[in-house]
Amino acid sequence: MNKTKKNLILSAAIINLINMVANLIIAIIYCVDPELYANLGVYLVVISYYSIYFVFVEVVAGIIGSICLMYAVRKNGKYFRRSQSYYIAGLIIIILAGGWIPWILLLISMFIPDIVIMNTPIEVRREEREENRENEEKKRKIEELRKLKEDGVITEEEFNNELMKLL
Repeated sequence: MNKTKKNLILSAAIINLINMVANLIIAIIYCVDPELYANLGVYLVVISYYSIYFVFVEVVAGIIGSICLMYAVRKNGKYFRRSQSYYIAGLIIIILAGGWIPWILLLISMFIPDIVIMNTPIEVRREEREENRENEEKKRKIEELRKLKEDGVITEEEFNNELMKLL
């Protein structure tokens, strides 16, 4: 995955989390000490007694949106194509419940391709090593399965099922 896109998405998720924590603190101040909130109210958005529930719902939704975004770019974006539903869900939730800075960052990230056009030689070697390691592990597991089948520990059907899971 493109590092710029991944970093924009992570930045949007983190900024949204900070925004949600700030909203939660403001709501708690309102619940605990309305007079203190009234003194701060000049600088803050007005919260009425009835809208306090909306603030808590917004905070929970915003946290869920940030978690969806972070999950979508897990392991350096290796599974981003499989996790695009989490990305879209996080995007929609943050548009509805989040602040405008994460929204803009996510909008910008949409225009960045999610594939890497050119890797540095170090990144290429690292990716090759990871692929080789994964392939060697699969070969080792297949050999173990084959040996178990030859020894009669597992049946042909179990062998085929396990082989399909590996591949």
